[in-house]
Amino acid sequence: MTVIIKNKKQLEDARVQLDLLKKARNKILGGGQSFTIGPNQMTRANLKEISEEISVYEKAIDAYETYGTTKRRAKRVVPLG
Repeated sequence: MTVIIKNKKQLEDARVQLDLLKKARNKILGGGQSFTIGPNQMTRANLKEISEEISVYEKAIDAYETYGTTKRRAKRVVPLG
């Protein structure tokens, strides 16, 4: 999974997603990996997968904050005269 952040809106969305992933990790670590309600059993996502996604989002946010946007573009100019 690759996350590329190109603007401030995507940065804010990535921060929200990172917060949700951290909450999910904490619930799993708190013993909430699976639970039963009546005859139904529910299992949350794998801890390894969530940890990998957290790492990806943290790296993407850090890269955006370090290098900024990628709006710099090289242009070629041809003289007319």
